[in-house]
Amino acid sequence: MGKSVYSIVLDDAVVEAVDLFASGCGLSRSAAINRILAQHVQISTKEQHIQQVFEALEQLAGGTALQRLSFSDAQMQMRSPLRYKYNPTVRYQIELYHQNAKQLGMFRVGMRTQNQTLLQYLEQFYHLWMMLERHYLPKGKQIGFEIENGKFIRELRTVPSSVSPKQLGELLLGYTNLFDQCLKTFFENPSRQGAANTEHIYKNGLNPSLLTL
Repeated sequence: MGKSVYSIVLDDAVVEAVDLFASGCGLSRSAAINRILAQHVQISTKEQHIQQVFEALEQLAGGTALQRLSFSDAQMQMRSPLRYKYNPTVRYQIELYHQNAKQLGMFRVGMRTQNQTLLQYLEQFYHLWMMLERHYLPKGKQIGFEIENGKFIRELRTVPSSVSPKQLGELLLGYTNLFDQCLKTFFENPSRQGAANTEHIYKNGLNPSLLTL
């Protein structure tokens, strides 16, 4: 669904109400107007689809250690506490693209810390996770990864159009939750044994649906 620029004349009171609505939803004015009009004429937009995905993800996350920080029309941020010195918090960000035929979006992980030991362990886990993904993904499936300055970035592949927003929310939550569980398992014993325990958790938590991401 393409987009174009249009000039419209609106009452100031209407704009104020739209801006209030946009602020509450974390949207820009244009995105809010687009959503309101789409709902009124009963057209489903890509933005609405993403909104439904994040709403489903948030509802399902209630039974996990993941806590929502924020979400907008394009991304959702969650956090999870890590049992380690100084009680650091892991931050997860899921970004979904409005228009991209090859990629669904990006999955990002980071932590606000200057502790070099903690950053070293984080990067060790990131490399372990990347190795596990490449090993267990179906042959021929290529995924882009990036590890830099204590941050992990992974491409999310497109899913079949038959996947509903709720199902996609379940997939994204399942992937994030599995990552979080494996990370915490690794930090219980960041060594060779910790890596083996992490692989065990990964294999047991992996299901065919997650391989589509």
